[in-house]
Amino acid sequence: MTESIDRSMSGGIDAPSRRDRKRERTRVEIYTAAMNLFLRRGFEAVTIEEICDAADVARATFFLHFPTKEALLTEYGVRANRALAELIRAAHGNATSTLKAALKMLAERAMQQPDVIRLHVRELLSRPPRFLESHQEQTENLVSLLAGVIRRGQAAGEFRRRIEPALAAIALCATYFALIYEWARRGGKLDVEGAIAQTLDIVLNGLSDKKNKRALG
Repeated sequence: MTESIDRSMSGGIDAPSRRDRKRERTRVEIYTAAMNLFLRRGFEAVTIEEICDAADVARATFFLHFPTKEALLTEYGVRANRALAELIRAAHGNATSTLKAALKMLAERAMQQPDVIRLHVRELLSRPPRFLESHQEQTENLVSLLAGVIRRGQAAGEFRRRIEPALAAIALCATYFALIYEWARRGGKLDVEGAIAQTLDIVLNGLSDKKNKRALG
């Protein structure tokens, strides 16, 4: 479990200094220790002191990285968005292929650590509205990243220009989160990658069979 969490947390900083690398390692160690404790005992049962002991850091060090215990629940989104931004920045294909690669990456990250994702889904849904503001910020960042790809596709004539990029990105994000929730609810018994591929096909091409579109129009 620790190794899978570590892999999902790696990367994301261009040419980091030694101090940056050390800070990043400490942050990863705190997050990893916390997730392992949460999975064994439940989020509410674990204290910050126990997380510090497991990560071998001082309480003050914990608060340098995370303002609250609840902040650990949004760290997954922070990391996922960072990896997604890197993928989009490095993409050389068209907007369609970039969207496919982006959603595939998000799905693969989730599938690599199913227990952690189920923990996040369960706990995020039980948090008060004031806490969800932080989760909302990560969602907005995800929307912004995908909207940028859609906007690029519109400029290249790949997508219809009258569609608002942010709305299309919201539709993709909403579907992604709904599928992850359903996957977690079913105990992992859902082909998320396949479902995301079908959803993206619907968003890009619609529900109608191409040969019947003229008749339907």
